[in-house]
Amino acid sequence: MAGIVGRLPLALSGRTVTGSASYALEGVQYAYALGGMPWLSAISDERAMTRAGAQMRKDQFDNAREPGEQSLSNWWLRSQATFIGGEGLLYQDPDPVAQSNLQNRHAIQYGHSVGLNPWTNGKLTLLRRTTQRIADASANRHFLVGYNDGTDRYWSAVGNVLKSDDGSTATTVTWGGANTIRALASDGTAYYAADNVAVYKGTGAGVGASWTTTGTTNVCLGWAKGRIMVGLDNKIYECDTAGTKTLRFTHLNSSWTWTAIAEGTNAIYAAGYAGSQGAIYKFVLDSTGAVPTLASGGIQTAQLPLGEVVYSLVTYLGTFVGIGTNRGFRVGEIDGNGDLVYGPLLISNSAGCKAVAAYDRFFFVAASNGIDTKSGLYRVDLGQPVQDSSSAAGGRFAYATDLQSGVTGEVSAVTNFGNSDRMAFAVVGQGAYLEHASDKEATGYLSTGRVRYGTLEPKIFKFVSVKTPSALMGSVGVSVIDPGGAETSILTISQGGNATIENVVMAAPSTAVEWVQLKLTLTRSSTDTTQGGEVNGWQLKAMPGSTRQRVFTVPLLCYDKEKTASGQLVGYEGRTLARLQAFEQLFARGDAVAFQDLKNDQSYLVVIDDYRYEQRAQPAANASNYGGILWVELRTINDVVTS
Repeated sequence: MAGIVGRLPLALSGRTVTGSASYALEGVQYAYALGGMPWLSAISDERAMTRAGAQMRKDQFDNAREPGEQSLSNWWLRSQATFIGGEGLLYQDPDPVAQSNLQNRHAIQYGHSVGLNPWTNGKLTLLRRTTQRIADASANRHFLVGYNDGTDRYWSAVGNVLKSDDGSTATTVTWGGANTIRALASDGTAYYAADNVAVYKGTGAGVGASWTTTGTTNVCLGWAKGRIMVGLDNKIYECDTAGTKTLRFTHLNSSWTWTAIAEGTNAIYAAGYAGSQGAIYKFVLDSTGAVPTLASGGIQTAQLPLGEVVYSLVTYLGTFVGIGTNRGFRVGEIDGNGDLVYGPLLISNSAGCKAVAAYDRFFFVAASNGIDTKSGLYRVDLGQPVQDSSSAAGGRFAYATDLQSGVTGEVSAVTNFGNSDRMAFAVVGQGAYLEHASDKEATGYLSTGRVRYGTLEPKIFKFVSVKTPSALMGSVGVSVIDPGGAETSILTISQGGNATIENVVMAAPSTAVEWVQLKLTLTRSSTDTTQGGEVNGWQLKAMPGSTRQRVFTVPLLCYDKEKTASGQLVGYEGRTLARLQAFEQLFARGDAVAFQDLKNDQSYLVVIDDYRYEQRAQPAANASNYGGILWVELRTINDVVTS
C-alpha cells in the first residue's frame, strides 16, 4: 500500500538483540523506543502515562519469639544496651547462624575499647588506673607473685633483687642468692626464688636460705598439688618439703626448655618447647595412699601448632586452662581424663603472651604493646562465651583490653594483689605496676563495630541516641567514624549537664555511606577521682541511601498499521504479532534495557517489571488492521538520564 513504511527487521530468538541498544529517529517520528524497538504513543484521556516512585522496603512480618528492632517501621535501627560480649566485632550486624544457646553477638559485643570496663551488664564505665610501684630500667625479666600474710602484698623479683610490696611500701628481701633471679614461686606463705645456683626459700620479707640446687639458667618453678615442681633444662623434678629433688621426667630432646607448671584436678601440667615445637605434658597423681604421689612420668597431652610455643600456663577452677604462647592467648579446658583441649587463638599478639593470672571469673592476660601500642593487660570473661565450643571454630570467650601502664615493653608477669580484686603486672625495662584501689582512669573510649544493617547498600545516617545516668559524673563524648577514617564529634555531655542524648542530628557523614562506627569517650570526674562517665546504651537511626527508583507506566500502540501525529502511516499486515513476540522475548530475558523518550530526547536504563497487551475487539474477518494497546511497567535501574 502506498505511503506505508516497510518492515523493521527484528531477531525473534536468542539473545542477539542487545537490551541496552538505542534507536535513532529516521523519518518516522516515533514517540518511544524500548531496547532499540520504536513505538508510537497510545496516550489519551482514557490511557494515561504515569511516573511514580518505586517501593523501597519490602513487606515483611516479625516471627521472632520476642519483638526487636526489625519490628519497627520507617527507620533502620541498630542499638546496644550491654557490652558484656567484649571487643573484636567487625560488623554490628545480627548473626543469622548464632547458636541458639548464646546471645546474638551484635547485641553484646563491640569493636574495640581502651580504659573501659564493659563487664557489668548494662553499664560501661572507666577502669581503675595503675601506679608504678617498683621501677627497673634493665632488660631483665620481671617476676611477680601475690600473697597475703594478713595484708595484701606481692613479691617482685628483677635482676638479683627481691622485694615485698604492700602497695605503699616496698621492702627489699635478703633472699639468699646473689645472681639474676630466673624463676619465682610461692606455696602461699613462703617464696621460692631461683638463680643459676639454687632455689632459695624464705617467708614474707624474711631472709631466705638455699633449699635445693639448680645448676642452670633454664629454671622453671611451680607450686602444684602441694609440692614444688622444678624444671631444669629438659628435666622435671618433684621436691619434698626439705627440698630433696626426685627426677620425674627427662625430655628426649636435650634442647627442650620448660616454661610453665600448673595443676589440674587430678594431674600436674608442664609446658615447654624446643625450637619451633611446643607441647604440654601431664603428670598423673596416684591418690591410693595417704599422700598423693606422681604415678607416672610425663605424658604429652597437648601439641601446639608448628611454630607456636607455650610461654605461660594457668589452670583455673579445675576446668579452664589459660595458655599464653608466642602468638597470643588461647583458652583450653580439662576433660574427664585430665587431658587438655584448647580452642583457637582468642587474642593475637605479635609480642606473644608471657604471663596469665586468674581471679573471679576472669583470666588476666599480658598485653605487650597491645593497648593502642602501649602495654598492660587483657581481660577474658570465662562466664561469657561468644561462640559455642561445638562450632567449627571452637570455643571463644568475651575479652577486652584492661589495665594500662602507659608505656611500651614486654609484659613478663601478672599476679593477684594478695586476696584482693586488684592486679599487679610488670613491664620489662619499666617496672611493676599496681591497680589503684579506687581511682579511675582519666579517660577511656569504645568504638562500636561497623553499623551497616547487613547490607552493602549506602545509608543515610540521621540520628544518634546515647543513654547515660541522670546524675552523670565525669563526661561522655559521642563521635562518628566514617569509612574513610574521619572522626566527627557529635556531642559531649559534661558533669552536671543535661544527661540525655536523644535523637541528636548527626552532622556527619554528609553523604550516604555503607557504614559508620560510633565512638564513645568517657572521662573522669573533676571533683571525685573515684567516679567517671557512664554509658548504658546507644542507638543509631538511618534510612536507605540508595538512589530512589522510579516506575513508568506507558501505553504503546501495537497495531499492524499505525498513524503518526503528522499523519504518516507505518506498518504492514502481520506486523503486530512479530513485534509483540520480539517484545516478549525482551521481557523474558529480564535484563536491563534502554527506554528512550524520543520526543524529549531523554534515555533511562530500566527493567521491564510487567506488561499487559489489550486487544479490545476481535477484528472482522475481512479487517486488515490487527492489534491493540501494549502497557509496559518500567522501573529505573538508576537515576541517570542521558540526553
